[in-house]
Amino acid sequence: MKAAAINLIQRGQNEQARVRALVRFNSVMFHGLAAASFLETAVPLHVGRLGYALAADADLRMWLEQIWWPRRAELGRQLRAYIDVTWPEFDWSGGYREFQDNYQPLSGLEGSRARVTREVLGLCVMEAQAALFYRALAKSADEPQLRVLAGEAASEHAEFFEYFRARFDQYRRRERIGFIATLRTVNAVCRSARDHDVAIAFHALARSWTGDTIVPGLAYPEFRRRTTQFLLRHVELGPVDRLLFRSWLDHSGVHPMSQPPLQPQGRWLPIAVPAAGA
Repeated sequence: MKAAAINLIQRGQNEQARVRALVRFNSVMFHGLAAASFLETAVPLHVGRLGYALAADADLRMWLEQIWWPRRAELGRQLRAYIDVTWPEFDWSGGYREFQDNYQPLSGLEGSRARVTREVLGLCVMEAQAALFYRALAKSADEPQLRVLAGEAASEHAEFFEYFRARFDQYRRRERIGFIATLRTVNAVCRSARDHDVAIAFHALARSWTGDTIVPGLAYPEFRRRTTQFLLRHVELGPVDRLLFRSWLDHSGVHPMSQPPLQPQGRWLPIAVPAAGA
């Protein structure tokens, strides 16, 4: 009986080591999680910028400071803890310092017309993209701990998205932002996320290994291509999801399916963020 129990424990430990190795040697997993941990941790920089842009809305600024900031910072802490255990050779603090030195939050928006509405719309887009990334991770991760972490992150960002979408509906009616302007804002924010936010986080990773580099090195275009393939493999992208990831799909070697043009809908932001397990 005792021998059987010992064998069962050993099998469990071997299986845990196996699934951890599947994550540990996966380059897309490392780069994606590490970049995400930097961006989650850097949310105070966004709060500072948004506090100026949304100065007239005290309730929204308070929600950003008391709800959005602490919860995203906690997610960044959890991601860092997972990275420290899975890739102990990676100097997270050193990489984050390099990221901070080069990172200045941008919205990708220019001009002042309907500025508040467009900023809130940009937050909707950012949260929808993050929720989709974590949802794919929750469905694909071999390790149970990572599946739980990613699932909770997807749910958090989906909740944030719903809050910002409700705010966008309020501001849109007040500032009369049109459907074409909405699409242009979505595209601008998506390109800014691809070419600025994620790119800077990615480039801060390579020089922060204190031991052997466990994962294969990637150039940023290759990371984009593999990340796109990862998303397409593990989540079903609807027409609006493809709109959100159009900048990632372009020039990545992955050709999105043809689709009819989007038509204006009631909210003019027809984005639905499913739950993590959907």
